[in-house]
Amino acid sequence: MFDVFKIINFIKKQFDLKDLLIVTAILTLFFFTRLTNITALPIFGDEGIYIRWAKTAWQDANWRFISLTDGRQPLQTWLTIPFLKLFPENPLLAGRLFGVLSGLIALIGIFLCLFYIFNKRTAYLGTLLYIITPYFLFYDRMALADSMVNAGFIWLFFCSILIWKTLRIDTSLLFGLTAGFFMLAKSSMRLAIINSITAPVLSLALFKKNKSKYFNKIINYYILIVISSILALIIYNIQRLSPFFHFVSQKNLTFVMSFEEFKTQPFAYFFSNIKLIPNYIFSETTIFFGIIAILGFLKMFLNNKENIALYTIFWIIIPLSAIAFFAKVLFPRYLLFTGGLLLIPTSFYLNDLFAKNKSKLRLYFKLTVVLIFMFQTIKFDYAIIYDQINIPFPKVDKGQYIQGTTAGWGLKEILEYARQKSQEKNVIILAEGDFGVVGDQLEALKTVKDRKIHIKGYWPLNKEALIANQENLKDNYILIVLAHTQDIPQDWPVKLIKEYPKPISGQKITLLELQKTNDKLD
Repeated sequence: MFDVFKIINFIKKQFDLKDLLIVTAILTLFFFTRLTNITALPIFGDEGIYIRWAKTAWQDANWRFISLTDGRQPLQTWLTIPFLKLFPENPLLAGRLFGVLSGLIALIGIFLCLFYIFNKRTAYLGTLLYIITPYFLFYDRMALADSMVNAGFIWLFFCSILIWKTLRIDTSLLFGLTAGFFMLAKSSMRLAIINSITAPVLSLALFKKNKSKYFNKIINYYILIVISSILALIIYNIQRLSPFFHFVSQKNLTFVMSFEEFKTQPFAYFFSNIKLIPNYIFSETTIFFGIIAILGFLKMFLNNKENIALYTIFWIIIPLSAIAFFAKVLFPRYLLFTGGLLLIPTSFYLNDLFAKNKSKLRLYFKLTVVLIFMFQTIKFDYAIIYDQINIPFPKVDKGQYIQGTTAGWGLKEILEYARQKSQEKNVIILAEGDFGVVGDQLEALKTVKDRKIHIKGYWPLNKEALIANQENLKDNYILIVLAHTQDIPQDWPVKLIKEYPKPISGQKITLLELQKTNDKLD
């Protein structure tokens, strides 16, 4: 029976004024690290898509499921809309606040999970680790769905343990509602449901000596998981209200092998992915984080915590195995959920480390552990918050967010220039590329007041497109933004306004203005 007074009494017993101060400090640190200079990094290509979708859905209720046109679930679109209403003059901030919200949900989830499994101090250490780990810090500051996926894995991991411990129907319903919510974030959330089904029985098969006495419990667990899954699927199928729902399965095949493809070439991507997975995870969590996680698992086995250790290991291994075999495309952000699960052994190890203080040698070792870890993380975190050009990413992420075509250096300045020109007459911006590149990025950065600025994406953007827009020069300024083309063709009727170089790579975004010409289309 639900009793709010029991909940209040429990909180009073477990938390005092000291805890209130600790929680306040943790939340202050979280929001400081997530919000400081949150828009300093230029808009990333995919962010442009997702923010534009949210703006469209906000303005037109008929397009609430607009993300399904590209096979993407709509949760990010829906949750970004309230932030766009709060910050209509800063769409990039609004979009990235979705990442902050996702991080906050993950933070609460990791605290509750560690508090329930271990104790309060481990929970505090886990939340602190979450806040300072670069992997989470960066993606909590981005308008991407991967931070919400990480939160989903943490919460479903926690809820699955609650079901196993309690075998209660209300816990099952909580799991179903939580799973349904997070399944609207991204297709990869299905891996968490698979974990909930497979990990318990695998853990029992490997570790429980007297398996027969758990037979009834495992049957009851799966009955509750079936109930949860049905509820989650009912919520997930709200997307069928859109005629574009079928694009989800089509889009998945862009990133994941079908079973038919897998049967013919089962190792087509495996050997490449199996090398990339640890490299991506530990390059963005820091190597030292990975070492502590491994030590944490060993410590859990030694301290009679083998059940939760093995269960956590399966929650990591099962989805990573699926990714290794089936993923056609792999980026570090797709593995973010692994970092969230590794917080469990890492927090356990650090709590054990600081719980005992029997000798000076052990104290010196603790200080060494803290200093090395803090040096690695603070250096990384400082770059994320204050020195984005020098973030020590692996090469693939440097290309995406800092140096490559999808990094939107100069786009804010270009829009500001267009705003100044629009005070005289309308401005048309011809963007080189639309979906996921500069056209979408510019459209995402436009505010509600930029009604006199119109963006037209072209792929390819060539001389014919420029000549076709000559007729618009009478009543409009026509600007051209090049993100792919690095050398301006000599026969283009354009004037160079400014070039915006990207760090290290030598690439640039170029702003031009269309000039009148007598050339005609053939």
